[in-house]
Amino acid sequence: MENGWFLDDALNHIFKNNTFAETHKSLIYEIVSGVIRWRLYLSAVIKSFARRHIKRRLRNLLEIGLYQISFMKKPAPFVINETIETIKHEIGREAGNFANALFRWYIREKEKGFDFFLTHLKPTPVKYLSILYSYPEWIVRRWVDRFGVEDAERLLSSSNRPSGFGIRVDIERITRDEVMLHFSEMGLNVKKGYFLDSAFYVDRLQPVIEDPLFKKGLIHIQDEASQIGGSIIKPRNGEIILDACAGFGTKTGQIHGESLNATIVAMDREIKRLRSLKKKGGIVAVLGDGLSPPFKRCKFNAILLDAPCSSLGIIRKHPEIKWKRREEEVLSFANKQFNLLSSLWEHLSEGGLLVYSVCSFEPEETVGVIELFRERGGSFLLEKPLPFLFNNGYFLSLPHETGMDGFFIACLRKI
Repeated sequence: MENGWFLDDALNHIFKNNTFAETHKSLIYEIVSGVIRWRLYLSAVIKSFARRHIKRRLRNLLEIGLYQISFMKKPAPFVINETIETIKHEIGREAGNFANALFRWYIREKEKGFDFFLTHLKPTPVKYLSILYSYPEWIVRRWVDRFGVEDAERLLSSSNRPSGFGIRVDIERITRDEVMLHFSEMGLNVKKGYFLDSAFYVDRLQPVIEDPLFKKGLIHIQDEASQIGGSIIKPRNGEIILDACAGFGTKTGQIHGESLNATIVAMDREIKRLRSLKKKGGIVAVLGDGLSPPFKRCKFNAILLDAPCSSLGIIRKHPEIKWKRREEEVLSFANKQFNLLSSLWEHLSEGGLLVYSVCSFEPEETVGVIELFRERGGSFLLEKPLPFLFNNGYFLSLPHETGMDGFFIACLRKI
């Protein structure tokens, strides 16, 4: 992870090249993702005690121990002993004694309050929230300026709570209740979606991936906010629909399931992402870039633009994003999103619908892109994303308000 890998890629690589029991995989995922999520907080605890440079391997092991003590329902003495023995074995007895002193100090001091080590720093509100919720200061400052301290704290807290894994049910072939009952009887915690009859959440993903329902295509791994974007486009017979940034085709398959007599064009810049779509009838896989689409006179009845973005809305699932992103990238993404929208608009038929979506709620990437497009001559009417979702012409999901990922959707009808 520290060498630039994304969380899922790193863990998939480790699991593929090593043999672990399923229970161990879940435990490894929880600890690794948790340490990444709370890294700034854990680092501040270590610095408060050590006040000297700690080598990386020792720091990693200390963070793993501190995370389990602070955020997991595991007996502290067991965690401490296990971690100290590992440190002594890997690094040496002196390092083990140091770890023992740190853990004992932390447990004793933590009784004073979760933020005990911040009291002597007298930080600003932004600095305080940054350490307490383990976020880069630029994100905290941005959210405090936009929402105020109280709501920003709610958003930080909500975005730090690992979300369930979103599942889409092919409700034309099986009911959601049947699927939920099936996984509940397997011991998974299940929860209905907030808005859609096709959506529900599970607390563990591996059993879903290995289940016959998944292998038969009756269910798909897809967050509810993402499902909303795909559900808006309901193709009619004979229409041609473009999924402009198709990726691995999750939304393409969702749209295709709505109408088997429409032609769905899935475009992406990477051929490996499109390979899984080649065998599906009614879907045309096209290698191409939305900034210069490889179409001459084609006019699509509808276009889905699920644009590349900062991804700050999905930090709950991908905590590494908050450490990978830089503030200047938000504007950089916004410029690319505007250019994609402008380019693809030329290939939308009059009266056609373009659905613009991003897994972000930053103003530059959401309302800012749409309003700039209008100012630059884009002629469109805003339509409600869904009859029950309406927020000044857009759908905006904030994790602390909706319980879902952060997401933005705008529906532009060309006039």
